[in-house]
Amino acid sequence: MIGLLERLKIIGFREATESSLGVPFSVYIAMFNPEKYSTTKNSLFNTDRRPGATGSELRFNREQHRTFNFEFVVDGTGASGEKREVLVDINLFRLTCGFLGDTHRPTFLILNWGTFLSRCVLTSLTIDYTLFRSDGTPLRAAMKATFAEYTLPALEQLQNFLSSPDVTHVRTVTANDRLDLMSYNIYKDSKYYMELARVNNLNQFRRLKTGEKLVFPPIDKNSGTKK
Repeated sequence: MIGLLERLKIIGFREATESSLGVPFSVYIAMFNPEKYSTTKNSLFNTDRRPGATGSELRFNREQHRTFNFEFVVDGTGASGEKREVLVDINLFRLTCGFLGDTHRPTFLILNWGTFLSRCVLTSLTIDYTLFRSDGTPLRAAMKATFAEYTLPALEQLQNFLSSPDVTHVRTVTANDRLDLMSYNIYKDSKYYMELARVNNLNQFRRLKTGEKLVFPPIDKNSGTKK
């Protein structure tokens, strides 16, 4: 049906590399799409505090991977037109996202919902049971899950390589780009903007043209010149 958003899917893999090969061992499809979700991304800082000092300097260490919070509702009453056995559904969720005895670690996941796509692992799960049969078995539950995004080691190494100042980069100028800021993003120092202007034959380096391609060569930070 046109315009109908597909249901959220969680695809489980035993190994991280399998998520590139498409060999899942289990798939969980949400009964209802979440009404909302939240994302969090934190930065880690090192604190330099000298003895007797009243203040401290925060030095950036690294960015942590994003985390996502979703809530999955399971209904066994049939009031919505669909009926699932709550405990069976929860067991399938745990099978897909939980701990594997043979690998001694949680499963690797791909979480897909519309345009949302992420490689992640389940880091916490809280289940609220809100309705019960007369024998005490649950008829409705809400699974509150937190996922942490991960990057495949090979991909992370490639990203680190491409962000290294020892590699030649080509950047396309976007609106409001400044050469000193672009220098800082590549070399972690803005002072190379004059050298970059010379390398790229820029006469008006304070007014970059949107869409123009600029070369950022490897720079010897000891001499301040390109290698």
